[in-house]
Amino acid sequence: MRGKKTSAITAIALTVFLAGCGAPSATTNAPSASPAATGATNASTATPAAKKVTITAQGFKPDQKEKNDQLDQRIARFKAKNPNVEFKKDDWQYNPLEIGIKMASNSAPTEYTTYATEGKVLVDKKWVADITDSMNAWEHSKDMNDLLSKPFVVNGKTYGVPIDGYVMTITLNKKLFKEKGVDLPPMDWTWDDLLAAARKINDPAKGIAGFIPMGKGPEAGWNWTNFLYAAGGDVQKLDGGKVVGIFNSDAGLKALEFYKKLKDENLIPQNWALGYGDALSAFSQGRGAMVMCGSGNAADAAINEGGISKEDMVVYPMPALTKGGKHTGVLGGNYRVINPKSDKDQQTVAFKWITDEYFTDDFLNSTKKEIEDRKTKNRVYIPQPINYWKDSSDFGKKYTDLLAKYDNVFKYDPQLLSLWDGKPEAQYEAQKYYTEMANVIQKVFTTKDVDLKKALTDASNKVQTEVFDKVKVE
Repeated sequence: MRGKKTSAITAIALTVFLAGCGAPSATTNAPSASPAATGATNASTATPAAKKVTITAQGFKPDQKEKNDQLDQRIARFKAKNPNVEFKKDDWQYNPLEIGIKMASNSAPTEYTTYATEGKVLVDKKWVADITDSMNAWEHSKDMNDLLSKPFVVNGKTYGVPIDGYVMTITLNKKLFKEKGVDLPPMDWTWDDLLAAARKINDPAKGIAGFIPMGKGPEAGWNWTNFLYAAGGDVQKLDGGKVVGIFNSDAGLKALEFYKKLKDENLIPQNWALGYGDALSAFSQGRGAMVMCGSGNAADAAINEGGISKEDMVVYPMPALTKGGKHTGVLGGNYRVINPKSDKDQQTVAFKWITDEYFTDDFLNSTKKEIEDRKTKNRVYIPQPINYWKDSSDFGKKYTDLLAKYDNVFKYDPQLLSLWDGKPEAQYEAQKYYTEMANVIQKVFTTKDVDLKKALTDASNKVQTEVFDKVKVE
């Protein structure tokens, strides 16, 4: 869900542009600076030295002086290695409501940053270039994370380069389990395992909830969609050029029934109307045993703001509906794409520009500096559990080895990465869908004998007529 991750996503995306001009944040693992990039230029992506090529890079508003200065520094580093390339800057930031106009007027930048949700729609509308050949010729193509790359691989062709990403997870406070004498559930857990654990930890008299869902605003629908996915459902499909909602399904009903159990058994906070920050704050204060979140943000808040030991935090994948099922969670993130209306030389240079500072030692050095800076402040470094690289790549191994040298680094259970499964957010009007589902969830949490099927049907009909039917798919 983009709405409540705006600041984190912006920071992550900026790191790609601003690489090397400062240490990345604890949850930001985008490429860093490379005054002498380690990646070799191969023949398929090299531009003849004699030919001048001009590309328009995505920049920032004039009042964002520091960010523009840092972008200029990155451009200077690139031009030092590629003197035939000239740059223009465009401060337009991707907006689903504006991209059509930008493409129609041929005014979109040569490259721009977009979201995981946009992959198929941008491909369908031919608003992104096919970069399969450039990707295949790149020496690091085999090192890219397949799961994170998935939203921009359509029909076997590649249309975007991942910057960062997340798969929704559930973070557990092991301290509360210990205090209650309760064993942790298996990491290959199910909805029933989550309920059983929540029942044992739940202590309303002490203000401790077994599970903290987000219940206010679009994030409530965002949270719930993870259970829709885990039950085998989906939000929408394309049918004859029309967007059709399909969340009014057996899977959707099962997900609502699960939420009703949480409320009926009083397993959620008495004040359940919690937004993103509210839920993480409650968890960091020890007022709940489990909370749903993307990336390591819940652990970061609990450890560095709540003072909870990193040894008392553990991150689980979303629970499967039944034993042996998929641990499917919402997959989101940011991606760099290329304008298909730019010419071939511009597209070639744009790909080089996008990937130039990936897989560099300077990123490792900046990570090292961030970890050491945090250690002097008695703070813990929370790495991203998923990155643009494969952990098994040479670069991934270097990164893992670096983290292992420090005792103030949070570690994820290896089972998490082997179990989780990411499914991208809905591609059309996801925020409006989330908002309407938040209304349904609030009915579930406030109405004792709510008719779940009717509530889901009413929501589906409303979203279809007021939102999906108005989407024009070319």
